[in-house]
Amino acid sequence: MGLLDFMNRMVNGEPVFQDKSADKEPQQTDVDPAETGQPPVATSTGPTIRKGDDSSFPIVYIKRTKTRIDGSKMQVYCQIVNKWPEEIELDKITMLGVKRELDVYLRGGEEREFLVYDGPKVDHESHEAQLDYKTKEERDYFQAIHDITFTYHPDDKTYSVNEMHLREPIRDIYG
Repeated sequence: MGLLDFMNRMVNGEPVFQDKSADKEPQQTDVDPAETGQPPVATSTGPTIRKGDDSSFPIVYIKRTKTRIDGSKMQVYCQIVNKWPEEIELDKITMLGVKRELDVYLRGGEEREFLVYDGPKVDHESHEAQLDYKTKEERDYFQAIHDITFTYHPDDKTYSVNEMHLREPIRDIYG
């Protein structure tokens, strides 16, 4: 600040030691944040998973079950629904003592039919099926437990799958 600026401020009643550069608007630049070494701000547009709050977990479940019997052999098909608005990966389903790898993606809101069991009719009831899946973005694993109901076949004393019903809450696993 020169002597003339000093005198001019005194005459106009302005503070003498005010820095005029503070009055200026910051200049806009077209510099990319990556070029300045600053990471871009991440914005999450999807739903948020809160650990310890099972109401925030993605829900994937078996909507409908179809069982086909051919002699002593049984095939179980399930309509699996992804209620989560984002894509998930179906990992595996375990039922009747058998684990079946699914390894397929379901888009948000999508439902699709899968063969989940192909083997003999069973001679005992196993009341639980476990459907494991993970979110695509966070790679976070979850498990949906389903209660299985059976039909008894007295002629050969075996059981076939009748229905499966989701048992809530969804479990957060592997993490």
